[in-house]
Amino acid sequence: MNDTTIKQWNDAAAVYAEEQERSAYADTNRRIVKERFRKLRGERVLDLGCGYGWYTEYFRKIGGHAFGIDGAQTMIDIAGKRYPNCTFDLKDITKPLDSDDNAFDIVFCNQVLMDIEDIELVFSECCRILKPDGVFWYSIVHPAFFNGNWQSDETGMQVGKLVNSYITPSVSENLFWGKTTHFHRPISHYLNAAADAGLILTHAEEPRTYDGTVKNDDLPLFFIAEYKKPYANDSKVR
Repeated sequence: MNDTTIKQWNDAAAVYAEEQERSAYADTNRRIVKERFRKLRGERVLDLGCGYGWYTEYFRKIGGHAFGIDGAQTMIDIAGKRYPNCTFDLKDITKPLDSDDNAFDIVFCNQVLMDIEDIELVFSECCRILKPDGVFWYSIVHPAFFNGNWQSDETGMQVGKLVNSYITPSVSENLFWGKTTHFHRPISHYLNAAADAGLILTHAEEPRTYDGTVKNDDLPLFFIAEYKKPYANDSKVR
């Protein structure tokens, strides 16, 4: 992560941590994660881009040996204070990680990849540090709809989104918690980056997030994907 991006997240960390605790949208991600990961038995989990540490603590509580890393010092400080029983470390996740090959059973990455300019190395490193048959799980805001503008009907309900650009990668700024940089790329970019890194897709999800009353719940806010690292003698699926 470049210095500008890291500074942005250091500045946004406190507001982000507080607002995520109250966010119904964040609750959607938490519900899906809890349904997918109900119980662990000592598996080593890397929370990649752990933010203020909520998921690191969750994996610890359900029986995992969890580690959280993030590039923003303020995030790590908040995480350490909130969840003192977890292990957190300051790491730039866009650079080669200092973890050994085959070190983790699960690499978990929640709402991070769309904030990173170059994701190819991230996918490659995740594959390298996963054990064979290990799981890589990530969620991102849905690139097909995130930048669209809501359109309302005559009742005031937000029924659709106007999207005038999707295929072309672009950079924009979010102001939800202070200024942060958002890197838009189509879903195919994520899928190809994972495939090129040697990961095999096992599940994808576009969960209902909106309430269906004020906003149309048939449009997704998030995209979620899960992969496995094949054993060395497995054929690479392309």
